[in-house]
Amino acid sequence: MAVHPLQQLSRRETELAREVLLAQHGREAIVFREIYLQEPPKDELLRFLELEHAGQLSDSSTRPARLAKCQYDVIGSDKIPSFHESIIDIGARNRVKHEIIGKEHHAALTLSEFDTLVEVCKKSSTFQDALAEFELPEGFEVVVEPWPYGGLDVDEISRRYFQGLIFAQDTRNGNADSNFYAFPLPLIPVMDAEKQEIVRIDRLATGGKGDSLAGQTHSKKILAHTSNAEYVPELLPNGTRKDLKPLHVLQPEGPSFGVRDESLIEWQRWRFRVSFNPREGAVLHDVRYDGRSVLYRLAISEMTVPYADARAPFHRKQAFDFGDGGAGNCANNLALGCDCLGVIKVSTTTGVRHGWICQHLRETEL
Repeated sequence: MAVHPLQQLSRRETELAREVLLAQHGREAIVFREIYLQEPPKDELLRFLELEHAGQLSDSSTRPARLAKCQYDVIGSDKIPSFHESIIDIGARNRVKHEIIGKEHHAALTLSEFDTLVEVCKKSSTFQDALAEFELPEGFEVVVEPWPYGGLDVDEISRRYFQGLIFAQDTRNGNADSNFYAFPLPLIPVMDAEKQEIVRIDRLATGGKGDSLAGQTHSKKILAHTSNAEYVPELLPNGTRKDLKPLHVLQPEGPSFGVRDESLIEWQRWRFRVSFNPREGAVLHDVRYDGRSVLYRLAISEMTVPYADARAPFHRKQAFDFGDGGAGNCANNLALGCDCLGVIKVSTTTGVRHGWICQHLRETEL
């Protein structure tokens, strides 16, 4: 039976897309970033959905092509990645679209680049010399929290930069989850990802008279004014709250929703499909209520939060969570009893646990 046009790519489909792409690039060095479902053109999908909802689908019905979107870097002789995007028709096993984004633009980050930043900081004499300006209490260790760099300043050369927010962690309690955010250090190392080196250290405001950003009036004992602020239950001085009464969620007859065809959700009078992609995370498709079309497609476009002072270098503490990191790439599997109560659906196509609907609220008849 043919798969639904909105179903995730199977492992075999992903491998086929990769094979077609490698054949197109010959002996060029390629670093794959993502291969995922390219949704069909809207007009083609709407024609398919009309047949589906009218109960007129058959083996001879025209179906949208299964397409894979491939995002990858081509590494040339200068070792600088050039970002490419290709669309592969899996059934026809050929490339139907190819776009070279180029070296002047930068793709979303990869988690391996975050790991590289941490390792580069450890080896950088520039960064270690900056840390030497401070005296940390006994039992404290430096923590590098990797961040995307954001947009370049007007006079900056277009390079792939990453930045690190620096903290100290109290290791004396022996708990790896001890809150290091309570102990910030006023340094931001900036790494050139292509050269894998720290190119500069930005300084943060530390208060004092005059300009708080440039004054640099902090003491060498930089953590003297700070104190622990723990949040994991085992480190709370008085433990967790004791005034909450038990809450039990019981479904003796099972859940009221159903999952069919890997992605189709039916709950009371609602019916919709769910897909996942690296940038947007969960996407709802063909949302219907009591047979009436409500939404063709529903997804979040972007999310960003300015965390601090608008002056440099704080203005870069503002990650674009979808464009920089990818909500799908950064999503975690939901755990029964921790994130959800009720039922969790495991996708047999991808092998990924998706908490599509976790019934921990009282259901209401609509």
